[in-house]
Amino acid sequence: MPGSINKLKIATFTLFALVCLSLLVTLGIWQLNRLHWKLQLIRDVNARVAADPVPAAGPDQWAALDRDQSEYLPVTVSGTYNNDREVHVWFPLNEPRGGDYRGPGYFILTPLTTPQGWTVIINRGFVPEAMKSLDARPETRVTGEQSLTGLMRFDEPEHWNSAQPDKEKNVWIGRQVSEMADFMLLDHDSTAPYWIDLTAGQGVNGLPQGGETRISFRNAHLSYALTWFGLALALTAVYGVWLSRTIKAART
Repeated sequence: MPGSINKLKIATFTLFALVCLSLLVTLGIWQLNRLHWKLQLIRDVNARVAADPVPAAGPDQWAALDRDQSEYLPVTVSGTYNNDREVHVWFPLNEPRGGDYRGPGYFILTPLTTPQGWTVIINRGFVPEAMKSLDARPETRVTGEQSLTGLMRFDEPEHWNSAQPDKEKNVWIGRQVSEMADFMLLDHDSTAPYWIDLTAGQGVNGLPQGGETRISFRNAHLSYALTWFGLALALTAVYGVWLSRTIKAART
């Protein structure tokens, strides 16, 4: 005789499947929303980079700075370099954009004191590995007031396994304004919460080589969305097979 259908079992499994399905679909929709946000961000940044430069934000504007609205903003600033307080950020420059130098080397970040008395860290550009030391490129020890143009940048993301700087050798991987300011012996209250990447053509005899800012955004949101929706379809198929077999087994 046919057995009876275990309605409680079916109801429990159906509820569980619906909860999981709802979660997977929600995650897929969230990733689609993130995709739209990321595409708009890319459009906004491309338009921002092409705009005319504006004066770099001073102390009275720092509290209101919005990273999403200011990252890669073209700015101008004037001031005097403190050449003896450089930070050297290691970088393998495989595809140079601002000049002919390439290969392993360093970005040279130097504090610049403005006529108003506040300081901003300037990424002057790239130098080959053999020119890490200022003594190896004495011509880059520029003095006097400089008028500069570049892109506003903010702290790079840090993770639990992010490489830490070797401060004894002055070799850095990531860039965090607060940490670099400590190393440079700068006053935090008068140091801008951003740094500026110089555009090309502002070095001495091509060094440091500016114009090497990488404007790129990781955009895997569509693949993530497809993954979640795919799992939702797989779950629906598995549930359908299970339900069919359960009912069939109860009737035989």
